[in-house]
Amino acid sequence: MTPNLRGLNVTQTLITRPIQWHLLLLMVDQPLTLGRISRAFSWRQWGRCWLGLGWLWRHQLIVFHVKQGGWTLTAAGETLRPILAAIQVCSTSR
Repeated sequence: MTPNLRGLNVTQTLITRPIQWHLLLLMVDQPLTLGRISRAFSWRQWGRCWLGLGWLWRHQLIVFHVKQGGWTLTAAGETLRPILAAIQVCSTSR
């Protein structure tokens, strides 16, 4: 149980803003392209969106793939997949 709690604490210190969680949730199924970003966020949120992407990239949770044309989860980001899946289940059950 202790490693899980430590992992949760690390996750909470790395991902501190709701926009970062939103970006990660968008990347669970497919790469996050510019088109998906423009549909998911209003023009007022674009600045925070790019800051969130930069933050996640600096902490090596996401990477930009030129061939895929979008942001995807790294190996470290993939470890968050169970948490992201649980958040998606909770948000769809409302």
